[in-house]
Amino acid sequence: MTQTDLLEVYLAVVGAARGDGDLAGARLLSGQFHDVVLLGEVAYRFPRDEESRRLLPARTALLRALRHCEMPVASPGLVSDAAVGLPLGQSHAVLDRVAGQPMEPDQFAEAAVQSGVITDLALFLDRLVELGADAAIQEAVPRADPHEWQRFADDVARVLFPLMSRDGRARAEAELNRVVAVDPAGDALVHGDLGGTNLLWTGEARLAGVLDWDGAHLGNQADDIASIAVTVGWPLAAELDAKRHGGQSPAFADARAIAATFALQQALPAALSGDKVSLDDGLTGYRER
Repeated sequence: MTQTDLLEVYLAVVGAARGDGDLAGARLLSGQFHDVVLLGEVAYRFPRDEESRRLLPARTALLRALRHCEMPVASPGLVSDAAVGLPLGQSHAVLDRVAGQPMEPDQFAEAAVQSGVITDLALFLDRLVELGADAAIQEAVPRADPHEWQRFADDVARVLFPLMSRDGRARAEAELNRVVAVDPAGDALVHGDLGGTNLLWTGEARLAGVLDWDGAHLGNQADDIASIAVTVGWPLAAELDAKRHGGQSPAFADARAIAATFALQQALPAALSGDKVSLDDGLTGYRER
């Protein structure tokens, strides 16, 4: 199905939910697990697979809890969760759109923006630590699986190793050996994918909003440091860590091990769901060239 056809399918659902036909100007954005229809001031978020559909009620519960928390930046507000229990293709949540745009990697290298970037990210990460102690947040998100990385390593070996070259398997084994030593446990609210297009910035390079809280959990903030570092660059991430912890945070060392597995983290669910494009992209460095 083409993107145009898919948008038409979603717009039929959206139009029925809205009770009107005013759907002009709608745009479709596709991710690995969700499709998002942007229309006016709201976003309609459709799960792309059955597992994402099953988890949608819990994801919307977190957004409801975040609405009552004082945050230094915006996150998508929940407009309606009336349709989350519908079948795949119809199930969706309606969210407020958040202002701002992602920044390109080379923009973070500009000295003029770096102080503001570090200040805003430090403030946000510190707030996530505080929110880990909030009772409503604790009820809305799970704690990290203490065996998360070992389970991940076992699944990669079972599913992805047969698809790799000999050198690719050796590389993956080394990366997995490092990441299984990381303790997932912690008391911070961890976003789970705090980088790339999930960080929205103003034209003055100040952090304006954070999208996609699907991976949120209570755990080790190394997960978020890894995503940030891959987005803004490791030197700037090191300055951020120094501002918060004097450069002595164990999470920063753990973040390097986690970041090294990002391609595998993309490839594994893609292999399980049959997403060949994401699978091939994730395994690019693990196959014969």
